[in-house]
Amino acid sequence: MQTLKVSVKKLPVLVTRPASQAEEICPELEALGCEVIRQPMLKIDAVAETAKIKSQFMDIDLFDAVIAISRNAAEMGLMYLDQYWPQWPLGVDWIAIGPVTAAVMQAQGLETKMPSSQFDSEGALNMPELQNVAGKKILIWRGVGGRETLASTLRERGAEVKYAELYQRLIPEYDEQQWQQALALKPLLLVSSGQGLEAIAAQQPKIADSVRGIIAPSSRVAKLAKSLGFGKIQIATSAQDVDMLGAVKKWIATSQ
Repeated sequence: MQTLKVSVKKLPVLVTRPASQAEEICPELEALGCEVIRQPMLKIDAVAETAKIKSQFMDIDLFDAVIAISRNAAEMGLMYLDQYWPQWPLGVDWIAIGPVTAAVMQAQGLETKMPSSQFDSEGALNMPELQNVAGKKILIWRGVGGRETLASTLRERGAEVKYAELYQRLIPEYDEQQWQQALALKPLLLVSSGQGLEAIAAQQPKIADSVRGIIAPSSRVAKLAKSLGFGKIQIATSAQDVDMLGAVKKWIATSQ
């Protein structure tokens, strides 16, 4: 079995993002002097188009607001939108949960709003645009399953809420040898979602003892990390690459 070698000055970082979303951050981490170890914990697969999805997108101008839960939801939602709407529909409030998702939508010319600070369902529910929603129709772009907080609260406020479930998350299974190799250097763990962290803990229940700390993308994920036994937790402003890199820089600066 090949032994991993690393300079003592390099910080080993275990990157668990889906492979397609790790291509940009990994070279940036290496530029910081980190030893990058890749072990994707989620695989994103598009859901085959159904009559329901087609109807939702053809009639999307009938919704008062569209909320994209994630970068994947935004990318796949825009793909359908482009397919059925040569020009973007008017009169729709486009809302993203956080800056990563908002950037995807804004890059395609949609005037997108997002929470001012807390980039999750609770943050979105504090937005002015989602306060007085009685009688309004809201479409949520998301993956199959997930948290119900956003939809249930909006329904309590009187909105009619529907889901467009556009992708599914598959969790790769790694054997013990693969985990031992990934954790051999006791790396800093970088996660981009609570689901990713839960997937890691399911395969490695004592993960907190096997890493030197964790970079969490939000306070909610940090709370989950604490419940799993993590002692050293660095919270990034968001899951956006620049914010995750900023948190790693801060870790390096305070660990020397």
